[in-house]
Amino acid sequence: MGLNLRLALALAAALFALAACVTDLNPEGGWSGPVEDGEFLYIGSKDGRMVRVARSTGALDQTWTYPAGEDDDLGEIYGTPAISNGVIYGSAFRCNGNDCEGEVFAAHIETGRSAWAAGPVAVKSRLVGAVGVGASTLVVGTSAIDGKDTPGGYLLGLDPTADAGRDLSAQVSRREKWRIPLDGAVWGGVAVAGDVAYFGTLGGTLYAVDLADSDSYTGSPAGRVLWTYDVGGAISGTPHVTGTNVYVGSFSNELLKLNLAYREQNPTGKTLDPSLEWSFDTGEWIWAEPLLVEGVVYVANLPGQVYALSADTGQPQWQTPAEVGKEIVGQPAIFESNRGPALAVASGEKDVAVVVLSSGQVSGELNTRDHGIKSAPLVIGDVIFVHTDSGQFRQYQAGTLSLLKCIEAKGSGKSCD
Repeated sequence: MGLNLRLALALAAALFALAACVTDLNPEGGWSGPVEDGEFLYIGSKDGRMVRVARSTGALDQTWTYPAGEDDDLGEIYGTPAISNGVIYGSAFRCNGNDCEGEVFAAHIETGRSAWAAGPVAVKSRLVGAVGVGASTLVVGTSAIDGKDTPGGYLLGLDPTADAGRDLSAQVSRREKWRIPLDGAVWGGVAVAGDVAYFGTLGGTLYAVDLADSDSYTGSPAGRVLWTYDVGGAISGTPHVTGTNVYVGSFSNELLKLNLAYREQNPTGKTLDPSLEWSFDTGEWIWAEPLLVEGVVYVANLPGQVYALSADTGQPQWQTPAEVGKEIVGQPAIFESNRGPALAVASGEKDVAVVVLSSGQVSGELNTRDHGIKSAPLVIGDVIFVHTDSGQFRQYQAGTLSLLKCIEAKGSGKSCD
């Protein structure tokens, strides 16, 4: 992947520790979290399909799947899909050794049929992180393309427009608008705020990229890079972006807060402005996207320590007394427990810890029966939904933490408990 030896060894150790991780030889999928749209929840299933579950019954909708053919599948799905304007977007890939074939897809949520007449966009690369949807551009982070060592990855800008009623001449239907070479592979999702995409690479660089359609970038897509920042360690998760700041964790063990206005004015700045920005060392690698709620940033490191930090200063308010799980990869979710507001922190090993927001005390768990979760839990009302890396879709009552329903989000959707 074009990484230096030190980083390559560090990543190899991390992948060895994560039993279901994205390996060169055997990608397994199962990291896709659920997304809501109206009465349905959509999931990238373990068998390489997009499926949906009815919120009212918790049952798999047997009339909707993408792709529709019984013998068709997209490959392994890691990134949580995104929904915009009635279309669900996502990516998948499969590998034979280092020979990888990826697909970026779009499907109508009403019918489950492809929104693109020519079908998915083929990319000869691992497509691990979630896609980002801008006003007029779909952005996808890749690993190396065509098996080449350099560049280590790309950001692809694609035309997301559904094809119905469009002129399908070769020029109009061509999906790729531009591509930008990067210093490493992209394993985290792409966060889009306004016309800017934020994402990190395994090379340790956080990028801010302009998505606006402008003639000024014609012939020079690399000019879209507004600024970069070297965080000192591989970034494998998704940055969390607010209106004024971006929060990102990395394998340097630190959570960073960067101020967007300051970075735009100082695109090559290598130091933090202490009046606006800060770093906090959690002592271990950070993979999961941090969560910002009412002026407090919550972040979990990979071994399972959770911290609450002041969003303004980075000063710790509490940390959990012990590790709450292992392999914390998915972003925590906030919900109302019987002890007040709490975090649901999913473990890639097993279970979902419940951490009380006011104190950092662990008050219980969602028992997954030894199934790991490597995506963010989804909270809707008083129900918590999780998709396990074994392909189960589990639903819990938030107040009692009791299991409401468990189905296989693949195959027939049969009950699993």
